[in-house]
Amino acid sequence: MFHSLFIYCFLITLVFSQFAQTNETIVHHDGRLWDVVIETCDKDGAGTDAAAYLKIFYESGHDSETFHLDNPGRNDFEQGSRDHFKIFFKQSDIVNMGLFWWPGFSLSQSWCVNWVLLLNSDTEACFEGIFEKWILHYRDPPTYATRFHRLRYADCVRPGPSNAERKTYLRYDDIVRNSGGTVDDKNDDDD
Repeated sequence: MFHSLFIYCFLITLVFSQFAQTNETIVHHDGRLWDVVIETCDKDGAGTDAAAYLKIFYESGHDSETFHLDNPGRNDFEQGSRDHFKIFFKQSDIVNMGLFWWPGFSLSQSWCVNWVLLLNSDTEACFEGIFEKWILHYRDPPTYATRFHRLRYADCVRPGPSNAERKTYLRYDDIVRNSGGTVDDKNDDDD
């Protein structure tokens, strides 16, 4: 009898413990591969041979991640060039980004960045960070983007200067939906 009562109380406690409030913060991890495109300024001495880093800040849990930007066998961050990296971000709720560099054993270590794009084709997400400035040597916090915002994925293909006219692209389904028609509309001109 005592054994049955003990098991019954244990089961009741187990059921109620599932509904008890906790002080834990639940962080949802997205875990997706992102394209990172960085344009180095086209100014004298803007390219760098130093180790370059990208720091991503997330809303969920006020978390962040730091990534070393390096394409093996390639000379990244030359003056006026665009460099592309594939990076695995653990979340997609990005709220800001920053850049910094760490000195190496070379003379060319200063770094000027025009902009950084973060693109994810799975979720059609795009974030644009406009820097248009020299990136400072390592410090915490890093050098933040002058302007950071989310763009429509279609508008993220080729960013121009911040004052450039932006073009809007619509998918075929959007055009049909906005015109009031359907995809299966047929012409009455059939003979």
